[in-house]
Amino acid sequence: MTTCSYCDQPATATIIANPHRVCFQHALEFWTGLLAYTHGRSGPCVKDQERCFCPLCEELSAEQARNVALAAVPRSPGDHEGFAIRLAS
Repeated sequence: MTTCSYCDQPATATIIANPHRVCFQHALEFWTGLLAYTHGRSGPCVKDQERCFCPLCEELSAEQARNVALAAVPRSPGDHEGFAIRLAS
């Protein structure tokens, strides 16, 4: 087993950097920093001002459209209810 490039602990994790074999503490520090960096660079969702095309908003709009369509359709009769069918002549 190799040792961490930044300290003398055993290298138990891999990161996407050079050197890539590091200890758990340095891997946690790297991934936390990377996530904070990418979160800081992402802009706010514009769904309140205009139409947003991000995957999450697209999924939510499809679900809302489905719920509206289902609400517009009357309930189907149950098995215990009789109903008349017009015969073709």
